[in-house]
Amino acid sequence: MNWKLKLLLLLTLSVPAFSGYPINMSGAEILPGITYGWVLYFTTTHCLIPVIIGVRHYSNILSLSALVSVSVIFTGGTVSYLIFLTGLGHGAGPSAYSSHYVSLCLTILTVVPLALSIVAIVPFHEIEHNFLINRNHVSKPEKSILMFLRVFNHIVHFVIPNILEVMREEAQYRRYTAGLDPKTSGFQRPNKVSFIKTRFKALIRDFTHLGVEGICSAIQYIPLWAIEISQLPNKKK
Repeated sequence: MNWKLKLLLLLTLSVPAFSGYPINMSGAEILPGITYGWVLYFTTTHCLIPVIIGVRHYSNILSLSALVSVSVIFTGGTVSYLIFLTGLGHGAGPSAYSSHYVSLCLTILTVVPLALSIVAIVPFHEIEHNFLINRNHVSKPEKSILMFLRVFNHIVHFVIPNILEVMREEAQYRRYTAGLDPKTSGFQRPNKVSFIKTRFKALIRDFTHLGVEGICSAIQYIPLWAIEISQLPNKKK
């Protein structure tokens, strides 16, 4: 199966997510915020994506999608709860907006894997190579497209896999340190409140680190690529 056929299948699979048909036809809910249509669409999507793009790519996409959903849902839920505590939010409290975040989580875990699968299936390296082959002159719009392809390829194939690898290593290290015996390792077991505060600070620190690392890694080669692409011969009018 070539990449064009895979792309067509993924685009067809993504139509219900953007059109709402037929997943929004039935409003019956299994749980507050979770309808039968979205559960069926979620199940179908995650069964077909590994078949289309392969299990290896699917595992990376699922990890990245989980990271996006956790950051969005965690941030949104925390802000909403803080607004409720100040007395400025909805009087009903978390019960008024909890179903919204449950529905949003299911939507993100369905739509984001589809979008990332479409990106992963398109051979941007091949497109970039074919873009320059047998070309003696390049126009300014073509240089802009080439610059976009360079940055996009770098983010998809270098920045994101490296960030995921660092997160896996950090998770393994934390599991190791969490299993140390406090009596022999010199660590004191914290109480529940202290543990929650420590984990919350660690989560904020990790997301800040990931954001800064992602931005810096994405733009670090842009000046070099800009010079390289600008030196390509201009197309004569």
